[in-house]
Amino acid sequence: MKKKMLTVVIVIIAVIVLVFVGWYVMFVHFGRGPAFPFLQTKVVEFELAPGDISKTEPLMALTESEEEAKAIAEQYGITFVSFQSGVATYYTDEDPWQVIDRGVENGYQALYLNQSRQLYDS
Repeated sequence: MKKKMLTVVIVIIAVIVLVFVGWYVMFVHFGRGPAFPFLQTKVVEFELAPGDISKTEPLMALTESEEEAKAIAEQYGITFVSFQSGVATYYTDEDPWQVIDRGVENGYQALYLNQSRQLYDS
């Protein structure tokens, strides 16, 4: 009887340890889920309006090569800044939203602003 009870206790402790180790690995090493899953969490997403972007915010485009990125800059009449890993960045003195709209109207390759901002609130 004592042997069975000892086995059950060891199994329960092992399960508890595995749950905590899994939580630690998922949160700390992979950045998944909230730190404390028992707290209520909600995601608040922000949409940026045209007036919320400063003129120093870079425009971006997905391109295959630096030459293609420079051709896009000439097409839009903006300044090419850099190209790395398939992403080209550009600078303009104009309102970035007007530049993007001009490209849509003329059928140019799409330009983007980095607008992905989230706030985790509990």
